[in-house]
Amino acid sequence: MRKILGLFALMAGLLIAVAASSANFAYFEADRNVHIQIVPDDNELIDLRPIQPYAYINENGMLVIDLSHNNGNWEEGFGEGVSPNSTYVFEEVFGVSNDLWEQTPICMHITYTGDGGVLFFEGDYVPDQTVGATTLNVTVMPGDVVRIGMIIDSTGISAPDSLDGQIQFYAEAGECEEGPQ
Repeated sequence: MRKILGLFALMAGLLIAVAASSANFAYFEADRNVHIQIVPDDNELIDLRPIQPYAYINENGMLVIDLSHNNGNWEEGFGEGVSPNSTYVFEEVFGVSNDLWEQTPICMHITYTGDGGVLFFEGDYVPDQTVGATTLNVTVMPGDVVRIGMIIDSTGISAPDSLDGQIQFYAEAGECEEGPQ
């Protein structure tokens, strides 16, 4: 009886093996979980980090640059803006970091659109050498922070007018190409 049961098990195993090897795959379905945390600009994988007190993260988690009394960091007795027909240079207003990939640099494109003369530059300002741009392309190496400064030119603008605009950030994998920005 054991021989018959063993022979039957062997035949069943061979039948299953032959059937499985000659089958064509037709369909697969599975449910899996995905969790993506939405965090403020200063905690994301490509981090926009306020450095100066006039840059801050607002209640929606977005980087804001505000040189007015509406800034949450503003204190009584400090200035409320910039003078008419003047040029101001602010070093290290905010930083951009790359914690997305361990081995891959990113090219960050920073662009200002809006009223008046707002320009960006990377690193320290050197008179007669640093040139600001409305679109700045900076390479951010893994684990590094690139510090971005701003030049604000209020020529032709009178009090109580203001400069209002938006900064757009666009990042792509790889180093920025050399050439005009």
